[in-house]
Amino acid sequence: MLPMFVIPIVSQATQIASSNGSFFSQPIDVILYDILIWFGWIPIVVTLGWGFVAMWLNNRRGMYVGKLKYTLLAIDVPSMTEQTPKALENLFSSLYAAKSSITWKEHWIGGKLHPVFSFEIVSSEGYIQFIVRTQTRFRDIIEAGIYAHYPDAEISEVEDYAKEFPNEFPNDTHEMWGGEITLENSSIYPIRTYVDFEDRMTQEIKDPLGLTLEQMAKMRAGEHFWMQFVVQPSNQDWQKESLKHVRKIYGDEDKPKQNMFLQGLGSVLAWPAGVIEHAVGVDLGGLFGAAGESSEVDQWKVFKMTLPQKDEAEAILAKATKIGLGVKIRVLYVAQKNAFVKVERTGIVKGVLNQYTHLNLNKFTLFIPQVPKDDYFWMRWVYTVKQARLMKAYQGRSWGVGANPIFLNIEELATLWHFPTITMKAPLVKKSESKRGEPPTGLPITFLEDTLPFHKEPASAMGGSEDMSLSSESSGFAFSPVADEPLEESLPRIHAPVKQYVSEIEDERLLNVETQTELPEAFEVNFESQKQEEVDPFADLVEPKIPEKHSTDESDVVPPNLPI
Repeated sequence: MLPMFVIPIVSQATQIASSNGSFFSQPIDVILYDILIWFGWIPIVVTLGWGFVAMWLNNRRGMYVGKLKYTLLAIDVPSMTEQTPKALENLFSSLYAAKSSITWKEHWIGGKLHPVFSFEIVSSEGYIQFIVRTQTRFRDIIEAGIYAHYPDAEISEVEDYAKEFPNEFPNDTHEMWGGEITLENSSIYPIRTYVDFEDRMTQEIKDPLGLTLEQMAKMRAGEHFWMQFVVQPSNQDWQKESLKHVRKIYGDEDKPKQNMFLQGLGSVLAWPAGVIEHAVGVDLGGLFGAAGESSEVDQWKVFKMTLPQKDEAEAILAKATKIGLGVKIRVLYVAQKNAFVKVERTGIVKGVLNQYTHLNLNKFTLFIPQVPKDDYFWMRWVYTVKQARLMKAYQGRSWGVGANPIFLNIEELATLWHFPTITMKAPLVKKSESKRGEPPTGLPITFLEDTLPFHKEPASAMGGSEDMSLSSESSGFAFSPVADEPLEESLPRIHAPVKQYVSEIEDERLLNVETQTELPEAFEVNFESQKQEEVDPFADLVEPKIPEKHSTDESDVVPPNLPI
């Protein structure tokens, strides 16, 4: 393809060189045409090359993501917990350990990406559930981070609730509206966190999540409200930008780097410029950027700071001191067509995160290109397209679709997604119904019948040889001790002291046996071989001996007033 562009260029240059006239003496349309022929192919080739590279990388990433296994965990929050949102900061900070350095081969050949986690709050007809979607290999990290501060929580694996709804619009059953939420200003500016909601009088945190849960609990039959925080461990370049901005506020900004060409030209012409300045008194250094270097820095700028600038610098620096993660936020309202009320739920979707607004710093706002709108006729043409794109992005927990990710530190993430505290009367939030406990250390373990005491039946009764009897060998665990003799022989035998009562029981047993229905031949058992030796219960009884003669001594006579 490249020679096809080179041939006309060379021929045109040859013609111009052979002609006596100048290139710029030609008409303007001819000049523009020649420039287009000579250099117009460069942006075309660059654009096509960039497109092929993006298609290749997207294909490799799709193959990599398709091999990953994900797990959806439903969390039943403890009913009585005094933990503040700060307890989940450790969970979000541990996610940064899942980030790995990706090599050139893994990036371009394998399509490897940093892991993506999804923390969600779901309201299904007013019933609220906390959900976490993670790669299966990181499930232990999520469970350990939750159990560390919420030991009474219950975590169970569930099916994906979002897959039960259609992602093509229009359809015959459901309707949907929502959007992606991003920050209005740069990510270096923080939002209000749970620290800003602490009451100075009572030292109690007025949890802002309570308003969100109350709004989600207002969903009626057939309505569903979903919030999704897609989190990815990313680089910390935003922190460097934060520190650079703070230094600029305090007047300690770095000097701008001079262009290398102008720097070299200035060094070459430094001596002639000095001679001209000495002779004429005209400084030509400003023509090559030397004036910027000679400009003085205001050393007293820090003392001229206003109060909003000081608060801004302190807030930005406080955010930059904690680990930050890339975040994408999606909010969806899905309902059956007969229950869909967009007019009533639009305010909830737009203002569900309004309580975290800091007017001097940052606030959440809708990402307009991703919001389905029908204000004008050209918007109605792509209304259903935006609905399908948003729904598919939510179901796939997509990181590449929609707005650019924002960066929130672990304090801001814990403010947006945490469990209700004991002071919050959150309605219809799924809570654990029992306390989770573990067996004591060193408890003996048995393997059902394999290690329990048993009575060895005779070989004739089992229908085979004695080798078919069960074995009670140990498997390496601490088992309960096994008696050396049969169980029946090791237990005490209690016999009735009255022979007549024993005979009545025996007669009744024989009567029941005679009245039973005869068994088929397949169930006949040789009971004669199982008869045991009958034991006479009166064999060991000793009859009392009465003396033949009584003594006539007074000492042997029983007193008449002896109590009986």
